[in-house]
Amino acid sequence: MKTRLGVIAGAVVLALAIPARCQSVGESRSGTHAIAFRDISVIPMDTERVLPDQTVVVRNGKIVEIGPATSVHLAADTVVIDGRGKFLMPGLADMHTHVDRKEMLPLFLASGVTTMLNMGLASPEFVTTTRDEIRKGSVVGPRVFAAFMIDGPGNGRSQYVPVCERDARAAVERATLEGYDFIKAYDRLQPDIYAAVLDEAKRQHIAVVGHISKAVGLESSFAQGQVMIAHAEEYYKTYFENKPDDTRIQSAVELTRRAGAYVTPNLSFFATLTTTTSDPNSFDRRMAEPDIAFLPPDIRGDWLADRPSEPSDRFVLELATLKKLTLAMSNAGVPLLTGTDTPFGLMIPGSSLDDDVEQLVSAGLTPFQALSAATRTPGQFIHQYVPGAEEFGTITPGKSADLVMLRANPLLDVRSLRQTVGVMVRGRWFESRELQTLVGAPVAEYQRVAALDTSFQRTLSEKGPTEAIHEFKTHSRPGDKLPESFVNAVAYQMLNSKKLEDAIAVFVFNTEQYPDSWKVYDSLADAYADSKRSDLAIANYQHSLALNPKNTGALEFLRKAAVMSAGAK
Repeated sequence: MKTRLGVIAGAVVLALAIPARCQSVGESRSGTHAIAFRDISVIPMDTERVLPDQTVVVRNGKIVEIGPATSVHLAADTVVIDGRGKFLMPGLADMHTHVDRKEMLPLFLASGVTTMLNMGLASPEFVTTTRDEIRKGSVVGPRVFAAFMIDGPGNGRSQYVPVCERDARAAVERATLEGYDFIKAYDRLQPDIYAAVLDEAKRQHIAVVGHISKAVGLESSFAQGQVMIAHAEEYYKTYFENKPDDTRIQSAVELTRRAGAYVTPNLSFFATLTTTTSDPNSFDRRMAEPDIAFLPPDIRGDWLADRPSEPSDRFVLELATLKKLTLAMSNAGVPLLTGTDTPFGLMIPGSSLDDDVEQLVSAGLTPFQALSAATRTPGQFIHQYVPGAEEFGTITPGKSADLVMLRANPLLDVRSLRQTVGVMVRGRWFESRELQTLVGAPVAEYQRVAALDTSFQRTLSEKGPTEAIHEFKTHSRPGDKLPESFVNAVAYQMLNSKKLEDAIAVFVFNTEQYPDSWKVYDSLADAYADSKRSDLAIANYQHSLALNPKNTGALEFLRKAAVMSAGAK
């Protein structure tokens, strides 16, 4: 898997020739000067074409003029960017992410991704404060849209699990008031709850996207108004009944086309899953690549915890079916969107979007069709379903100035997306060396925390949890924490190995680090339950439930404990 960030990690800085005055970040934010890309080949993405020797003028974050370089007049104070030998195309869009951290946002821009849709689990701070900071320019990142995730019982990661139809309607209203752009329906929703969500969403004028609930089905989802399916895999799990049945492709396509729905095939994620499951050593090779250093240690820890232990070809036939389905969708005119599911499953923010475009081409789409799924079609989707959103996705006067300058023509080879010279988002221009600095800024801190992780694991293995915890507290700085998911994974390994007291000690340490996390108390309760200390298990499940009233696992344990207690009397 080739990545642009691997190039950045190797300190290869792409230089820009700027014959006029140098464009600074501060100037582009202020909007006091027009910016012009001069003598550049433009790929407008409105149709499949290249316009050579153009000048594109940007002012106040908008594209204001496009024309032959010889005929466009530039004001004296225009900041000119020399585009000779380069190509300019609209910024890319990742329409399926789960990133909600400020420090990871420059990763998107470094790969030319100027728009992202968070498809659930974003923190309230990210949806409100961080998005506002991005709009104002005080935080560097792509434009952000966000979906509020609603699911049925059984998924511990859900944003909200309604207990009745009234609760479902209240969840939709809450999401609308908090500024979410979409409702994400998940796959455990039951028909009555799903119907309430869709009906209330219509009342609140907010579109519903997401998975296909098996209990609801594809046809009913479309009939009730769901406007986007988030994975091609959803068709396989429901409409195809988990079988590689090519005879169902055409009917699935026709149902989708008639509904006017969009589809995010998410092939990059599934292709990577298929490769690493078939060959676990490919997982290790990927984790050793330089760009992994740009990710927070806890995300790397989550990935390592999910490493396949034995090779299996169980996803190979499914991937082949998903590619056939994706090509059939494209041929039938179903609008497709690029999306990666980053940061899950080895999907690095930004560069995994390049993987997604390449997977669309490998499925049989033309480069223009694949690039449309990353530019023009996301712009149409947002314009259709998010009232008042800025228009983007093509290089057209009046559209938002979200642009990528490339060294080669991606219509000839989509791998050219990895040859970024610079990126503009909302009229703010970044040279590659500026993006390199932004992407690398948190790496030293990541390395320090990773060293603490390594030391903790080594001491844990050699001397046990008491000494490992003591050593961490002695050598760490105030406010330092080991990643919650990493500590939990280590403790569960002990629990699965029947090292109950060691596991409990590590789980207790995690509750000290993250006293406001319902998950750490739930995990500690699991350990106490396994060690037959029901009173402590009950106390910690209750604590977890107080932090997250939708923790269905805790509810079930406490219900069973109450029944047993009543029976013993």
